Amino acid sequence: MALHKPLSAPFSVGALALAGVLALSACGGSEPAEEEAATPEAPAVEVDEELAALVPADIAEAGSVKIGVEASYPPGEFLDTDGETVLGFNVDLLEAALGKLGLEAQWEPTTFDSIIIGVDTGTYDLGSSSFTVTAERMEQVNMVSYFSSGTQWFAQAGNPQDVDPDNACGMRIAVQSDTTHDEDIEARSQACVDAGEDPITIQKFENQPLATETVVSGVNDASLADMPTAAYALEQTGEGVLEFIGEQYDAAPYGILTHKDETELADAIAAAFNSMIEDGTYEQVLGEWGVEAGGLESAEVNPAAE
Repeated sequence: MALHKPLSAPFSVGALALAGVLALSACGGSEPAEEEAATPEAPAVEVDEELAALVPADIAEAGSVKIGVEASYPPGEFLDTDGETVLGFNVDLLEAALGKLGLEAQWEPTTFDSIIIGVDTGTYDLGSSSFTVTAERMEQVNMVSYFSSGTQWFAQAGNPQDVDPDNACGMRIAVQSDTTHDEDIEARSQACVDAGEDPITIQKFENQPLATETVVSGVNDASLADMPTAAYALEQTGEGVLEFIGEQYDAAPYGILTHKDETELADAIAAAFNSMIEDGTYEQVLGEWGVEAGGLESAEVNPAAE
C-alpha cells in the first residue's frame, strides 16, 4: 500500500485563513501575507449505525470522547482567533470520523509531550496532534493511521547562512521539542561530533510557531517540521520571507492515539476513516485544506513502522 502520493507539485495552502497563529512580530520590514479566504468548513456527516455499533458500550453511552491536542501546529491543529476553538485538517478529519460513529469531540488543548501520557492514564480517550506513527509510540498506545507526511527544512529566503540539511554542523537550528524532528536533529548533531565537526546548536521550543519565529528573525538559521506545517509557515509569513531547503524526506503516517487496551475503539475509528475514504468525505476534507498529497489509501490500526 502506498503511504502517500508524491509531492510533485508545489504544496498549496491558499485556502487557509490568516489566523495569526504564527504571531510573527519579528518579521522586520517584510510584507505580511494578505488575508485569505475563511477557514474551510467541516463536512456534514451522518451517523453510520453499522459503524456506530463497533464503538465500546461505555463510550457509546457517554456519546463523546475527550481528545488531547497540542493546538499550535497549523494547519493540522491550531486555535481560532477566539483562543478556544480548535481548527485544522486533522480536526476536521477526526470529527468527521467520530460523526460516523455517533460521537462528539471534546478537544482539550495541552502540551505535546503530555498527550501520550494522558491517553495511557485515561485522562484522554484519544490523542490527535500530528503524531507520526513510530514503533516506540505503539509500545505505549494504539495508533490509527489516517494521513502521511514527511519532514521539510526551511530557512530565510535566499538561505543566507547556506544551511545544508545533510551537513548542518555548527548551524543554529530551531525545533519543536519531543517530536520526531527533535530526535532527527539530535542524531544529526551527534553525527557531527562523531565526525570531529562542531555540533549543531539546537534550540527547542514548546511549539513550532515559536521555532519558526526565530528563523524569521534570524536568531536561528533554519528549522524543520512536517511538510504541511512548513508549507503553512511559508504561506503565512508572506512572499520572500522563508523558503524550503531541500526536499521532503522520511514520509510516514500520522496516527490517532487510543489506550493500548482500547482496541475496539481503535478498530472503530479505522473503520470510520475507511468509510470516509470510500464515500469521498476524506478526499473532500484534504482538498479543502490543500493537503491532498498526504492522503492514504486506507487506515490501519498499528501499521508497520520503522
